[in-house]
Amino acid sequence: MKKLIALVGVLLVIAGALAVAFTPDILSLLIISLMCLILLLGFSAGMVPLMLYADGLRTARGNIVHLSEISTDTPWVALQQLEYFFHQKTLDDLFALYRSKINEQQKEDQVPSDIEDVINEEALALRSWQNVVNQIPGTMTALGLLGTFLGLIMGISSISFSSVDATISSIETVLQGIDVAFYTSIVGVIFSILFNLCHKLLWNLLVRELGLFTESFHMYIMPSAAEQTRLRRNKEMQQILERLERLPKNHGYMPAAAPTAAALNPGNEQRLMPEIQEGMKNGEFIFYVQPICDLNTRAIIGGEALMRWKHGDFGLVPLNDFISVVESNGYITKLDQYIWEEVCKTIRHWIDSGIRPVPLAINISKTDLMAIDLIQFFKTLIHKYKIPPRYLELEIAESAYLQCEGAARDTGDVLQQAGFRLVIDGCQDDFMGMLALKEAKTDALKLDLRYFSDDQHRGTEKLQAALEQAKKFRLPVIASGIENSEQMTILRRAGCTSGQGYYLYKPMSLQEFEELIKR
Repeated sequence: MKKLIALVGVLLVIAGALAVAFTPDILSLLIISLMCLILLLGFSAGMVPLMLYADGLRTARGNIVHLSEISTDTPWVALQQLEYFFHQKTLDDLFALYRSKINEQQKEDQVPSDIEDVINEEALALRSWQNVVNQIPGTMTALGLLGTFLGLIMGISSISFSSVDATISSIETVLQGIDVAFYTSIVGVIFSILFNLCHKLLWNLLVRELGLFTESFHMYIMPSAAEQTRLRRNKEMQQILERLERLPKNHGYMPAAAPTAAALNPGNEQRLMPEIQEGMKNGEFIFYVQPICDLNTRAIIGGEALMRWKHGDFGLVPLNDFISVVESNGYITKLDQYIWEEVCKTIRHWIDSGIRPVPLAINISKTDLMAIDLIQFFKTLIHKYKIPPRYLELEIAESAYLQCEGAARDTGDVLQQAGFRLVIDGCQDDFMGMLALKEAKTDALKLDLRYFSDDQHRGTEKLQAALEQAKKFRLPVIASGIENSEQMTILRRAGCTSGQGYYLYKPMSLQEFEELIKR
């Protein structure tokens, strides 16, 4: 890095020396000297710190790798024993602030902050006068124009035609002024380009080193705050699930031949959970599919996977009889993951059997969003079953998205970049809610028409208004809960082209759905 500092410095010195050596007069010399002084200040105050920061970040990366190889304790504890982590004063001072902040957060059992919160481009730019340095190329050009202006004024002001000698002298003076004007202007442009080129090169080098350092720090020393939050939530949910696994299985219990609502009472969690866990082991949890159709042609373009419990004794158990229990105790995450994998198996089966696959939508709850590493889970699923991600449509409930907007948006962005389609489900006629979703990078909103069926005339007006709002916000709409031809007409007129509901198809078994898409 010292060689690079010397190289850039020598390059600027040579450029300045050449410019001074060929100055045509005293005025040009003064202006060029002022330019050289500004170049020197910009180099020492703005460029040298960038190179020193880059060198310090490279040194820190080496220390991180060394600690990860030899440390027998946690890397963070070992790192705190180093007096100088970067061997660069500014960076070491910033890291001392970060270290004290982390220690305070750990005492209060808070999620530690990111290293980027303290050591980032903005902090380093502030400490190396980058806002000032960025003005230097423009200043060089402005000084060149000033020399041009002064040179022309000097030449024009001395024009005289009183005699032949005076005329010849005036012409010589004008030519000297033009010489000054062109020389200072050209030198100003050259200095501007040269300084800007060197500065951008060094800044990009610093940004690269900062990115590599941050990546190494997260990998070997301390994960990012978002990753730590996700790990903490996963750990807490795992503890809940482990406690659920330890619930008594009650293998000797044989439900009497009584109605389902009595035998599987949703208010009796201790009696219901062993049945649910046993049902998981026996493969009793399946999914039905409700077709999603093109509203213009009624052709099936997809489907929504809906969880069902096919109990060994009672047959299909109503969702309301058990869903509140598994949602309240967190067991819903296990059921959802099981259903999601069954959906992926089905899509793989279609591909292998020559059945034209259609996208299947799966539901993601708030608990799933907070407790599961959805990014890793879905990436693992599509890799395991070798299915294109476009066949898996991820539906996040609107309430879950708004309550966990930060986590939902971050997770959704990554999954969309991986090729998954993201839909926000359960949208109503709430203008403020739709306004909040305006900035969401969702592929579509699923509008629940059940919220528009309170009064026929008023419900129609509310539906039309909601569709108009979505259109205004440029949010594509999928309609759910279509129950009559009037709703179909309203949706078509509003430009909504896809939807589902009992008017089109009821939820059906997977076998029935496969027969439909085979046609």
